Amino acid sequence: MAQDCAVCKIIRTYLLFAVPLLALVGASTLGGGLGSATPWFARVELIDLLSWGCLAALISIVAYRAYEEYYLPRKRERALAEAKAKFDEAATQYDGDGHSSGAQKSCPDHE
Repeated sequence: MAQDCAVCKIIRTYLLFAVPLLALVGASTLGGGLGSATPWFARVELIDLLSWGCLAALISIVAYRAYEEYYLPRKRERALAEAKAKFDEAATQYDGDGHSSGAQKSCPDHE
């Protein structure tokens, strides 16, 4: 299962939510209506609760994927550009101090 493609994982996730919802819809058509003496939480249909939960999950997943696909790469690119600018500045200062940026020159005493 760890080697499955992204589409297979998405389909499996939707089936995880769709099959119980369809079972609840089928089960609700078999029973009769509830009486008026029941408390409010007993009158709330589980299918409505689950469907709103699935809608909230869908919105949060899409928002997270948009954050992960669009915002994070731009943020990382900006951080990389800042790090490169700092590195270039440090390299320029190092070269400006009279140090060579190429290979080290051998000392004439050791030749």
